[in-house]
Amino acid sequence: MPENNKQNQVNNNERYYQQKFLEHAAFSEHYARLKMANAANSIDYYRYAELEYFNKSRALHYKGLFKATSTLDNLY
Repeated sequence: MPENNKQNQVNNNERYYQQKFLEHAAFSEHYARLKMANAANSIDYYRYAELEYFNKSRALHYKGLFKATSTLDNLY
C-alpha cells in the first residue's frame, strides 16, 4: 500500500511540473507576441521582453523536473 501512495505522489508531482511547464511556456509565447507588437515603444518592448525571459526560464526549470517520456506514459 505505501508503494502505491509513493508512486501516486510521484505521478502527481510530475503532472504538477508538466502543468507549470505548459503555463510558463504559454505565457512566454504570449509575451513574445506582445513584445513584437510593441517594437516601436521601447518601454513596453523591454517590459514584455523581461516577462518573456522570466517565463521562458521558469518553463525550462519545470521541464527539467519531469521525465520527457512521462507526459504520455502516465495518462494511459
